[in-house]
Amino acid sequence: MAAKGRASIGYWVAPGFRRQGYAAAALRVLVDWASTVQEIKRLELYVEPWNEGSWRAAERCGFCREGLLRSWEQIGDERKDMYMYSYLPAG
Repeated sequence: MAAKGRASIGYWVAPGFRRQGYAAAALRVLVDWASTVQEIKRLELYVEPWNEGSWRAAERCGFCREGLLRSWEQIGDERKDMYMYSYLPAG
């Protein structure tokens, strides 16, 4: 379950299925579900700054950008910056 009231989510959409609203639809389902779980007080999501489609989907679903985490994630041989987003379920 959520550690200390936090849950982290992520997603990846195959190239042939991008720009069709699947990420936003999946996020809405997760947000709706998390809102029913009393232990989850905060959802976190990390998005690469160049991935405009991903951060736009997050914002459409009520996630708020909290900031840029510099050199946050190791991807392959490189350290990558990530935007950090949060969603605070009502309750």
